Amino acid sequence: MREYSGIKRKSRMVCSGILLIVGVVLLSGGTEAGAWAEIRTAGGDAAAWLVKGALRQKAAGVKYKVVGVFQRDKQFIGGSAVADVTEQVEFEFNWPLEEGVQPKVLSNIPTKVDNLRDGSAVCPAPILKGAYEHFDLKSITVIGTMFGLVGERRTPDMDEYVGGGGCKGTHPVQGQVREEQLLVTLPPEFFAGQLAKGQELKQQDQGWTWTFTPLP
Repeated sequence: MREYSGIKRKSRMVCSGILLIVGVVLLSGGTEAGAWAEIRTAGGDAAAWLVKGALRQKAAGVKYKVVGVFQRDKQFIGGSAVADVTEQVEFEFNWPLEEGVQPKVLSNIPTKVDNLRDGSAVCPAPILKGAYEHFDLKSITVIGTMFGLVGERRTPDMDEYVGGGGCKGTHPVQGQVREEQLLVTLPPEFFAGQLAKGQELKQQDQGWTWTFTPLP
């Protein structure tokens, strides 16, 4: 009996720790970092308990479309190239969240690149040999009350001008592909019982604006 009581107290401590982690991330809105994978690992069974318990007390059977828009006026897109960038990603999920049911990734929308220029503001703009993709969403993992987004950032091959030579010659720069991660939290209204029928919700973080819209 004494051993059972010790196990029970330890379980309560683990769940309390996970709730504290989730609460801190909810306050931050969303995070563009690789840290969400560590949060997923730390969450374990306690995160699953949060999904199966508290979330299922809310109204069921509502599908939401999430649209994330990123805008930056001076984004390096490879080499010395700088541009004004607009990125949009979309996915859908069902509320309440269910363990093992992953959101649906919608079709990629190409990154919009405007006002291409050289970052030094000395030479002409580099000559791009392909398209820049800021965040091509590939997969989503539900982590308790958060979404871990994994995507790709692709910079194109290009020819950039050589500033030291009076910008008369160019040299090639090879494009790159690297993995990018985003952590997106649900707006607090989902947990406060304040969801009106048809209500649209927004979150903002690190240049991204996330809009949650219920679908008919």
